[in-house]
Amino acid sequence: MKHSAEKTSFDMLPWDVRIEGWNPRTAMHEETLFAVANGYLGTRGTMEENPGNRPNSCEGTYLNGVYSNEKITYGEVAYGYATHNQKLLQVPNGKSIQIIVDNETVDIQNALSCTRELSLRSAILSRSMEWQSSTGKKLRITTERFVSQTESNLLCTRIKIEALNFNGKVKVRSLLDASYGFSPNPDDPRVGQLNMAESLKLINASIEENRASMLHQVNHSHFQVSSIIDHQLPTGMYLLNPVQTEKQVGFEYEIELVQAQPVELIKYASYQHNTDGLCDNLQQYNKSLLSQAAQLGWDKLKALHCKELEKFWHKSDVEIEGDPALQQGIRFNLLHLYMSSGHNGTSNIAAKGLTGHGYDGHYFWDSEVYVMPFLLATNPEIAREFLAFRFNTLDGARNRARQMSHAKGALYPWRTIGGDECSAYYPAGTAQYHINSAVAHAIKSYYNATGDWQFMQQQGAEMLFETARLWLQLGHFSDSHKGQFCIDMVTGPDEYTALVNNNFYTNAMAQAHLEFALRIATEFKQNAAEAFASLSERIELTEAELASWEQAASNMYLGYDDKLGINPQDDTFLAKQKWDFENTPQEHYPLLLHYHPLVIYRYQVLKQADVVLAMYMLDDKFDKDLKARNLAYYEPLTTHDSTLSSCIHSIEYAETGDLKRAYDFYHNTVRMDLDNLHGNTEHGVHTACMAGSWKGIVHGFGGVRYRANELYSSPLLPAGWQGYSFNLQYQGRHIKVSVNARATEYQLIKGAPISINHAGKVCELSSQHLVSIAS
Repeated sequence: MKHSAEKTSFDMLPWDVRIEGWNPRTAMHEETLFAVANGYLGTRGTMEENPGNRPNSCEGTYLNGVYSNEKITYGEVAYGYATHNQKLLQVPNGKSIQIIVDNETVDIQNALSCTRELSLRSAILSRSMEWQSSTGKKLRITTERFVSQTESNLLCTRIKIEALNFNGKVKVRSLLDASYGFSPNPDDPRVGQLNMAESLKLINASIEENRASMLHQVNHSHFQVSSIIDHQLPTGMYLLNPVQTEKQVGFEYEIELVQAQPVELIKYASYQHNTDGLCDNLQQYNKSLLSQAAQLGWDKLKALHCKELEKFWHKSDVEIEGDPALQQGIRFNLLHLYMSSGHNGTSNIAAKGLTGHGYDGHYFWDSEVYVMPFLLATNPEIAREFLAFRFNTLDGARNRARQMSHAKGALYPWRTIGGDECSAYYPAGTAQYHINSAVAHAIKSYYNATGDWQFMQQQGAEMLFETARLWLQLGHFSDSHKGQFCIDMVTGPDEYTALVNNNFYTNAMAQAHLEFALRIATEFKQNAAEAFASLSERIELTEAELASWEQAASNMYLGYDDKLGINPQDDTFLAKQKWDFENTPQEHYPLLLHYHPLVIYRYQVLKQADVVLAMYMLDDKFDKDLKARNLAYYEPLTTHDSTLSSCIHSIEYAETGDLKRAYDFYHNTVRMDLDNLHGNTEHGVHTACMAGSWKGIVHGFGGVRYRANELYSSPLLPAGWQGYSFNLQYQGRHIKVSVNARATEYQLIKGAPISINHAGKVCELSSQHLVSIAS
């Protein structure tokens, strides 16, 4: 909200992000924007010739779900503190290609011109650069790069080199580089502290023909990582010297250039980690993967990659007519969400995706509350893999619950990669028990949208029951609150208020969690009585415990202030002084970097939506007037220091009728990373905010909700827009919704006929005709 940073300048193109020139002050921001990934492998948009440790650059290649496990050092420690921090790995840079003319290395800092472009349609990063040596020799260098959407292990690079005004020899040095690292900012807890030298130990390295490889052991972990590069050389390029040190392996080639006759080098980098503990043939397995890919060749690999992106956009595209900045922004955001989302049930989506080192690559509740709705409505098969990740880490959540003195049940970690709690600051970490209800909400949303009973029976119900049973151990029926069920000493979504009693969001979400768990228990008994009995026996779930859930849910304390007509954020929030926003300097935002937590905790001030988030998440439990009153009270107290905040406020302003404010918050959400509005995109994109840009148009302006077992929509058109459209996957159907000033159109693209509730009017959709409803 009150952040600033130098902005990158680029044209508002609907399907491209293009930057002319190079500015060292914005270089790291641009490297984030130009990152490419496929859910497993990701690499930042650094340039091929980039020196690994340049001060104004941050190199980075990452494998989703692969991490080191380092002991957390505390000055003072207490029982139950998180013991280890799981850190996303930096793995060797396989895109490094240096060009040398007369012993002078080509470098962007000496370029005559440079244009970089990320195609949002194809997720291919391209560059054209002209460079002149100190002796006047000019080169044109063009590159293409993509991380394959069909070969999860593969990074592909093509570089063309053209002499513009000379004939002569140039050297090309192609490396697999494990020498780079990153120097973190110790004063910002959001910045990760990744360092390859501290994370990887070389087991072996080898060179054969045009292929070089490294095998590393990940320190403090069972993981091993295999990295291999291979080349397709142009005619006339020959090997001068192999390169092999402890940190680098590769080749130095030489070629005779002829003026105006470009030569082309293709480079593949393949990465693989051991997925089942020790793996004696990991290197051989990776070599075979690389050989298979190389046999396909550049053109075929690129075509397959582009075809996969075409499928994604067919299901996921959002069109905005009349607002080029937001059209570019939302496509940029949706692409990064897709590229960053784990597809295999053993990984998830990091807060910074696969674009940077922020938050050490941790997964948060962002996955379920922000990203899942987008995936569920566009790529439900990936949404199921997100839930499979939570199921695969359920035993870790059970262990964490025991550490927190809960006799049974499961507590999911606030920050994690492999399933263990990594948050060293428990007031804004472990105390956020609402992570359990976030997982439950995601399970409910998935089940309602897909009807996938097989998932519910095999995985969903067990997660739902194990997380639900924690609420009865956390809370109690309080005499001071008229016998209602109260939950003490927790932290809600607003991390500027911690360790409180009866956080409204936590209580409301716990109630919904228990209610849904009871619904599923009933359905389970009816649909598969034998399987339900087996699960109940295994986790020791009794009818008495189910009855206690019903009692707690029906008597949940949800505070209400009669005088203000709002829901208090917690038992003491309204008794505090309001933060002095008028006398807080602009440069003191975000507050967390300039004030001790205790100072912030003493005041009515919010980092992000809390009660307002509950209004959105539990939509049909609250009427529009209450939503408007809560919004009017809490938004002026909200700093929006978290990028998770703007989208929720946009949605609630849209629902309560203030389209101007809804648009303003939506604009900030969509352009958050492209315009670096919080001044920290250099550390990675903000994936939850990106997902919020989808939620803002679909749930906000589109008014889409799932109410009373039906799909509901009540579209609004912001001023200045000619129209917009989006796609929804729902119960096996593909529906396209288009909105303009004249009408809302619904088109059933795939699936059986279905009804939709348009602002109270039920419409029947079939593939036979378009349904148009006048505005």
